[in-house]
Amino acid sequence: MKIIAVKDRNFWRNRSVLVTGGAGFIGYALAHKLAELNAKVTVLDIKSNLPAHGRLRSDIAFVRGSVTSKKKLHWIFSRRKFKTVFHLAAEAIVGRSNNNPERALETNARGTWLLLEAARAHNEIEEIVVASSDKAYGSHEKLPYHEQSALRGLNPYDCSKSCTDLIAQMYAHSFGMPIAIVRCGNVYGPGDTNWSRLIPDAFRSTAKKKVLDIRSDGKFLRDYVYIDDAVDAYIALAQKMRSKLLSGQAFNFGNNDPLQVVDVLAYIGKADPRLKYRILNIAKNEIREQYLDSSKARKILGWRARVSYATGFKQSAKWYADFLG
Repeated sequence: MKIIAVKDRNFWRNRSVLVTGGAGFIGYALAHKLAELNAKVTVLDIKSNLPAHGRLRSDIAFVRGSVTSKKKLHWIFSRRKFKTVFHLAAEAIVGRSNNNPERALETNARGTWLLLEAARAHNEIEEIVVASSDKAYGSHEKLPYHEQSALRGLNPYDCSKSCTDLIAQMYAHSFGMPIAIVRCGNVYGPGDTNWSRLIPDAFRSTAKKKVLDIRSDGKFLRDYVYIDDAVDAYIALAQKMRSKLLSGQAFNFGNNDPLQVVDVLAYIGKADPRLKYRILNIAKNEIREQYLDSSKARKILGWRARVSYATGFKQSAKWYADFLG
């Protein structure tokens, strides 16, 4: 099968695009790529500005605000006639969600229906891509997850993403809105400064010459996907939505090659031999195995993960070394 290069400049040229959560790790990488494709990109985020790291672009419009603000959402949709919306704004940190489930549900569930209600009032929108997660599936005995697998997140973050996903499906099916859903594995790579996550924390620990604490037994199994591949996934889905009649559908995006924590650490150790870690084995209430089948995305969208783990971790090591000094 020929795998598409996700660079359809004719599709994106002068296209008005909104990226909620566009100052975050994945959101900003997506906004940056869309701007490179000559789209007219607007970012909505609760942060005070776009990230200081990486390549800043003056052609990305920034609006500060929350998707939990009905007033802000209706203001931005009335001022700018968007053709495409990428909804990535979310509480994205599992630990914070566990500590404050109200905030996770407020942002991830209520923020999604408020965003879709605002979009519903503007019929010129042609594609809405909503960020869900592999965590929306919750725990299953049979793996890998397929798109037909039940959504049954029982922990605060997982539940909030199950809600996000189901709300998006409801708006697509009940109101005929052009909505498709992205379910990615663990996205990693340059630009991720969420230090509570395994990979950024590992690189930060090496930079500070500290021993990395691993809360699990090191054998938890997860899907990982490099940031460039994740961005291509969002763009490929938006480009194909209308021609493939994909409204209401969800797509898994992962490497189809899950890694244990110790495997991730081995890749990081090859990229940065300074890494030192210790296994604490104190993790509780965490799912041991989660990974995806991405064959639907390959078949329908022509998408697959292009960046190997060896390359992805090597490029990540270089970025963190530069960023952390």
